[in-house]
Amino acid sequence: MEFTVVRMPKIIFGPGTRMKVGEEAAARGRKALVVCGRGSVRREGYLEQVRSSLAESGVEGVVMEGVEPEPTVEMVERGRAKLQRSGCDIVIGLGGGSVMDVAKAIGGLAGTRESAAAFVAGPEPPRPGLPVICLPTTSGTGAEVTRNAVITDPARRVKASIRGDSLMPAVAIVDPELTLSLPPEPTAASGLDAFVQALEAFVSRGASIITDDWSLRALAAIAGSLRRAWRNGGDRQAREQMSLGSLLAGMALGSARLGLVHGMAHPLGVLYHVPHGLVCAVLLPEVVRFNAAVAADKYGAAARAMGAGRTVDDLLDWIAELYGEMGVPSRFEQLKEDDFEIIVNQTLASGSTRANPRPVTESDVTEILRRLM
Repeated sequence: MEFTVVRMPKIIFGPGTRMKVGEEAAARGRKALVVCGRGSVRREGYLEQVRSSLAESGVEGVVMEGVEPEPTVEMVERGRAKLQRSGCDIVIGLGGGSVMDVAKAIGGLAGTRESAAAFVAGPEPPRPGLPVICLPTTSGTGAEVTRNAVITDPARRVKASIRGDSLMPAVAIVDPELTLSLPPEPTAASGLDAFVQALEAFVSRGASIITDDWSLRALAAIAGSLRRAWRNGGDRQAREQMSLGSLLAGMALGSARLGLVHGMAHPLGVLYHVPHGLVCAVLLPEVVRFNAAVAADKYGAAARAMGAGRTVDDLLDWIAELYGEMGVPSRFEQLKEDDFEIIVNQTLASGSTRANPRPVTESDVTEILRRLM
């Protein structure tokens, strides 16, 4: 038996733990660039709480707001420029996966003068970067515990990872209370992303006895809480379980990698501007059917952990029922055959695709795309 488990950050989990950000930052720097999105973290008071915690620990906070979903290399460069101007020596990502990815890219590339575009689907950035602290406000990507940042390069029409040890956060502070105000639609999209990641990590070629345990626990937590969190955002127990499931899925994928769903999701998301979690959700049933020839036992084990049955068909039935309730489509109406070549090429070049349990060919990807039209 041989397997690899990557280094992970210090993890602090639980309601109210966001107020520990000051002491964690003070142990690593004196001036923090706080990266966040638009509106919600300020409106809900989370940004002010983080700044207050920093100030109480003697750390100055410099705010960079405005990170959009599907962040681009330009956004990373804007953050790197602000980091240099302000003289910050630590980076804090307060937000969803996009915000945390930008924060990780800013901190991880602090040791180089090369452009961010040079590292998208390219070489690992040189070490060391600056320490990064992540506080997720969604339960989805698990970016708080992974060593990559998913960034879009519009000039090349590519969405891929900047990957390397310098992008691994120093600390992940997972406070379920930060997700209580998340509306139903992003709750569903981010939760479906976490579910797909847990399932793909479980059946991945890189899975091990360690990551399997994390994946199964993630699947159980998400299956038991996603509907509840979507129906009632104030359900604290459901939010805590979703935060735990997302965290465990991120831990699992960090070592096991993912699969064909994510290999196809990146080019589809760039081409058609569809939220990542929704793209992954629509792709999942067809990829499960494709992989069933080699991964039926594992899909059955996943179904048992979720309380969804014992077979691949039981798992697909559970997914169909969930999608029906949440209104998740089964097809991509915008999909065009003219785009197949670029989607297929980028899918086959993806590291996620290479980790898929069943080898993938050009004709396999084309057939799945046809089924999704």
